[in-house]
Amino acid sequence: MLEKLIQYGLTEKEANVFIVCLKVGKATANRISELANLARSTTYDILEKLKNLGLITTVIIDNKTNFVANNPEVLLTSLEEKRNAINEILPELNKIHEKVGDKPTAEVFQGKLAVIKLLDEILDNAKELKVIGSQGNALEKIGYHPHKFWVKRIEKKIRIKQILEISEESKKYPNDKFTEIRFLESLSNSKEGTFIFDDYVYHIIFQYEISAIKIRSKDHADAMNIMFYELWKKAK
Repeated sequence: MLEKLIQYGLTEKEANVFIVCLKVGKATANRISELANLARSTTYDILEKLKNLGLITTVIIDNKTNFVANNPEVLLTSLEEKRNAINEILPELNKIHEKVGDKPTAEVFQGKLAVIKLLDEILDNAKELKVIGSQGNALEKIGYHPHKFWVKRIEKKIRIKQILEISEESKKYPNDKFTEIRFLESLSNSKEGTFIFDDYVYHIIFQYEISAIKIRSKDHADAMNIMFYELWKKAK
């Protein structure tokens, strides 16, 4: 019971005092502090808090203030009042949250396993995908064979436009109705793979310890899309 009252929002001491008030019916602050095993000053503060919450009330008996617990049903009334209050301000809270959500974010990941998880994340979220990079470097650094990525992508029917280096590895990449590939000789020495979809850009860096930067930014994604299509025109 104590734990449930704590889940409701009371502190452990507040919940304990409320239960004591329910059990004794009515009592002075001194008596409640004894039963709750709390200092009188602490008990007075808690009783005032419970009174403000509408959980207890006071009555005068023999010129002494006694505290009486209200019907526990008041807990449900309080919850409903809180719910109504939140519902009133929820639209404004959502507007504030949306403004924060529009701000660009960037995350850095390091290591082979982290990068492989990012590639899986891309496949879980992308509907269409644009990729610039070197197949050879991907194979050398992470051993994540393009064929595995291709199989998962085809299963999910994700369309892709891909600009690759001219190499034996890249020429082996399957061409199908979900895949458009062009080749650019200058990518042969590229140490980065770039994945673009929606408002996301993933930069995977194939140098030293493999790492990646995940950026969520509409402006950055728009800029990368412009760059992609400029390269797409030059690629063959």
